Amino acid sequence: MKNIEIAIIGAGPSGLAAAIELSNKGHKDIIVFDREDEAGGTPRHCGHLGFGIFEFKRIFSGPNYAKKLVSKSKGAGVKINLKSTLIKVDKNILTFSTPNGLEKYNAKKIIFALGARETARPSLLVSGTRSPNIITTGALQRFVYMEKRVPFKKVVIIGSEDVSFSALMTCRHAGIHVEAILEEDKSINCFSILKLISKYIFNIPVKTGIKIIEIKGKDKKISGTSISKNEKEEFIECDGVIFSGNFTPESAILQTSFKEFNYKNNSLHVTQNFQTKNKDIFVVGNALRGALAAYKCYFEGKNVAKYVHDSLKEEEKLVTVPIEADDNIEWCSPSLVDLNALKKSLTSFKVKRNGTGVLKVLHNDEKLLEQTIDAYTYKSIDMPWIDGLKLKKGDKIKIEFN
Repeated sequence: MKNIEIAIIGAGPSGLAAAIELSNKGHKDIIVFDREDEAGGTPRHCGHLGFGIFEFKRIFSGPNYAKKLVSKSKGAGVKINLKSTLIKVDKNILTFSTPNGLEKYNAKKIIFALGARETARPSLLVSGTRSPNIITTGALQRFVYMEKRVPFKKVVIIGSEDVSFSALMTCRHAGIHVEAILEEDKSINCFSILKLISKYIFNIPVKTGIKIIEIKGKDKKISGTSISKNEKEEFIECDGVIFSGNFTPESAILQTSFKEFNYKNNSLHVTQNFQTKNKDIFVVGNALRGALAAYKCYFEGKNVAKYVHDSLKEEEKLVTVPIEADDNIEWCSPSLVDLNALKKSLTSFKVKRNGTGVLKVLHNDEKLLEQTIDAYTYKSIDMPWIDGLKLKKGDKIKIEFN
């Protein structure tokens, strides 16, 4: 077993940003682990422009942005271990499967920056033919940008989050015709400007409020997708289907390794300092609650570095109060309040449905706040610290949205 000061799991924007910042603060015994062949995370697959504006004041394509992060990491003296798959976590001991066999590390502090994945077809219960031409946006981008392959000619995109329009741009780059963007909700799950761009600039229909009946085909070849709206059925010819968005953290190893798992977020419970109930373990970026933009992950990585640095200097006693969220809330982070840490805000959360509703905050079942808000599934809501709120050990906070 090797003893190290800081282990970071995940070499995407949040993990590499944390490593760079920690190195700049004087920590040199840092290893970043990643199961992939290359570091840089999801941006490696995204050939379009739009990365790096806030981080580096320049516009990069996804692959060049990833290369910039890796270059800065290596320039800071950060060691990156690739092809290292985490298979076991036992308190501060990490076991990896590597090309050289099993390797164990005992780390003083651990940062989980595992990223997130799109929800594939089986979890969405869409019936019909099975075909290799039914893929996610991430798979599409790997085919097009990394393997230089075009998997199909005509496609429908199921989902309407930001990443769905990234899939659209990837299809245009590869010469794939997008027949339609399909969304079962009544409205799209991102800013309306993207729908207008699709419709009026790219001449691609965005169909909302539809039901996907079946993906039709024979012998693993897709002939089209059958949908319905207002009891009227429509058949869209295509030879490929992209399931886009609906991200969830890559947290299987966390669920099997920790007793107190946060099923609401599909991650671990964390404080405002990204710290878990194990004071030596931190979780950051998309490993917390699904997909954020790369720049947001980058700055979360920089922020967590400060808290890891401080926790190495002085061992504080961790006293937390839980934050619960009702079933109308998709995720809530942080889900713990560290009573000994600075309290600038209470939490952030995202709702499951678009619309106007009543937000309530309860402190020990007593109403602390009630207000009417407009909420959207694609936009998280930041809740500032509530004036007069005083917490002590044994208290609890609950957030409701109706």
